[in-house]
Amino acid sequence: MVAGCSFAIYQAFSFDPLEQSAQVDDPGTDSRHARGSHDRGDRSQRHHGARGRHARNGTYTHHDWGRETELARAVALHLPGPSFWQDAQQNGPPRNDPQLHAMWRSYRNGMPAPGEDPELPFEPTAHRAELVDATGDVSSSPNSCDVRVLPVTSGRFNCVVRVMCDGRVLYPNSRQTAGYVPCEIEDGRPIRALDDGHTAHDGDPLVDLDLTRGTVRIEEYDESGQQTYSATLRIQS
Repeated sequence: MVAGCSFAIYQAFSFDPLEQSAQVDDPGTDSRHARGSHDRGDRSQRHHGARGRHARNGTYTHHDWGRETELARAVALHLPGPSFWQDAQQNGPPRNDPQLHAMWRSYRNGMPAPGEDPELPFEPTAHRAELVDATGDVSSSPNSCDVRVLPVTSGRFNCVVRVMCDGRVLYPNSRQTAGYVPCEIEDGRPIRALDDGHTAHDGDPLVDLDLTRGTVRIEEYDESGQQTYSATLRIQS
């Protein structure tokens, strides 16, 4: 009963309206879609003082992230909950999050025994981020952004990346059926991911994620090669 409640709470908080009508794509059948924090506290203090930011009207909003529980953080950042693998095995993975479904599909056969989680190359990770520069069709002052990296196995790609601001997916696509990239792993965590294509060529924009430097760069171009938007984010926590 506890596990069922945990999964229900996870699904409720991880619902993304962009995914209400999503259909999961198998990366093995669509190659176009198969592309594409030890110092984070110091960065947050350096850029935002006591973990806060100035809102659009000039007032100061305090974010007491230091007191946030790991479960609350996982729910807020759409990470798999502590009973994800067992709940997904019983009820199926959440259908409104194709990237979580891709992770489940990649490692479901590696579950050693009922009630035990599979061994992953790195733990799913997500960070809050601040938009520091934007051009084109991107809000220049979103209330919140987050960056998520999940492990997968799909050819030479070992992770899927997602970048969102105020519920809008900046990377990969609105249905989140892409975002496959090769990640550099160091000390059991992803530190770098690069997808240098864009949607007209491989189904998702360009993304350059560098968690060591704490930066994320996204660029999108139309079929003629004209840039439609770009965004630069800084990791906060």
